[in-house]
Amino acid sequence: MTQKTTAATGYQKLLNDERVDLTFRLNHAARLLRGRFDSVMQSFDLTRAQWRALLYIARLSNPTQSELAEVLESGRASVGVLIDQLEQQGYVCRVKDSDDRRVWRIALTKQAIIRQKEIEQSGLRVVDEVFAGFDDRELRTLGRCLDKLIKGID
Repeated sequence: MTQKTTAATGYQKLLNDERVDLTFRLNHAARLLRGRFDSVMQSFDLTRAQWRALLYIARLSNPTQSELAEVLESGRASVGVLIDQLEQQGYVCRVKDSDDRRVWRIALTKQAIIRQKEIEQSGLRVVDEVFAGFDDRELRTLGRCLDKLIKGID
């Protein structure tokens, strides 16, 4: 028996498991989706890390650097560099927390708010295209299935 044949037969159960195939397909779909968003956001001179940070800054409404690092699953120092980049591009600014002078919050600038509509419309076009083949019931079912998957992983 050759080494290649032995390796393949050793993984037969894993290779033939539909759940394993599904994990590969989920990963592939996520990669394609990120790529689609990346290409659209490139027209705004935003990297993946930057557009994700902007969305979370808007969603969390002026988070601290630590809060942003937590949701982005990144270190505070890395997020600090990211905030610096967004600040240099005019998308965000640091503002002192009204309750704690030691804390700085990250806020969207007027430029970011003005461009927010364009960015939002571009993002919505992507999801409209990606989910065009789904009806509302299928989207709810997909959402429930993903929630169940996430719960099983956590």
